[in-house]
Amino acid sequence: MIQVFKRSFLLFFAVAAVAFPGGKIISLPPKQNNTGIKQIPDKYHHYRAPGKHDIRGPCPGLNTLANHGYLPRSGIATFEEVITGVGEGFNMEYNLAAGIAAFAMLARGNAYTNQVSIGGPTEKIPPLPENIDGNQTKGLATHGRFEGDVSMTRRDYAVGDNVHLDPELFNQLLDYVALYGNDSTITGPKSVVSYKTMQEFRYARFLDSLANNPILEYHFGRYLLSYGESSFTLNFFANGTDGVLSTDTLKSIFQNHTFPENWHRRSEPGDIALIGLGVTEVLSAHKDVVPGVKVNGTYVPDPKAGTCGLYRDIGVNNIPAVLVNTTGILKANVDFLLQQIHNLFPNCEFELPTGEAGV
Repeated sequence: MIQVFKRSFLLFFAVAAVAFPGGKIISLPPKQNNTGIKQIPDKYHHYRAPGKHDIRGPCPGLNTLANHGYLPRSGIATFEEVITGVGEGFNMEYNLAAGIAAFAMLARGNAYTNQVSIGGPTEKIPPLPENIDGNQTKGLATHGRFEGDVSMTRRDYAVGDNVHLDPELFNQLLDYVALYGNDSTITGPKSVVSYKTMQEFRYARFLDSLANNPILEYHFGRYLLSYGESSFTLNFFANGTDGVLSTDTLKSIFQNHTFPENWHRRSEPGDIALIGLGVTEVLSAHKDVVPGVKVNGTYVPDPKAGTCGLYRDIGVNNIPAVLVNTTGILKANVDFLLQQIHNLFPNCEFELPTGEAGV
């Protein structure tokens, strides 16, 4: 009976592979042997500027990893490569890396061929079988699902360039460091990015979007993820030797997409609890920042829905429902990736995606 089941199982996947060639089973990569502090980049990961056909996107961290070869320099990565890259380069905890990589793959990648662009669409990544989510795989730079409004250093989609660093916004961030940053005996006075810096700068960014974006979308998930960007910057871009995030490091990663000299990754893996603590701290200064969306020019607040609300907005609302009704390799990959997201929210009831396709 077991042998019959095995033959049927293999035949099922074989038929699916013939119908839609190129499918690849997604799995978890090996964990790091060394999860302590170490200098980044090492001798195997020299900086190289992206070539003419290499893809870069809105995330300075991913761009930096790609420029050093911790991610493929092409800017097209597999689920496994994302986990390994962010773990090796920034010492991101394994489960957090897996959950984020899974969300990226399901929201803006091709979960059948196991490919995701850290930037925009590319002909090197085909659409999903039968074009169930549109006629192209759009990549992480595409607005909605993964990329969203109220970024630190990019304009909102309805206002300007939502993909590339905006020099004016970055200079504003440096101005806030000059106002609210900490002093350093090495880099000078007001040269260290502090929580107070992020509290005030993030608040200013919200007010700017609220005033100037006529179709602002800042639902609960995006609200927390945008503050998560600040927490990630403070906790993962700081030099692991002293926990200090200097303006020099900020410029190196945000502007040049390269690791600075004598930079070390964190001394221990950073997990979702660390990000959550940072989000709480940055949010604590201004209680009038609330999630919501503009409807006919009026900002309509969302209810704050806690941890399970974040899971629902990310793992349910922002992943297309059509992925649930797939078969074969794609179905196996979708189920596997959905579980990686849910692993970050073990106390929340597992739910299937309900998001719209083709957007």
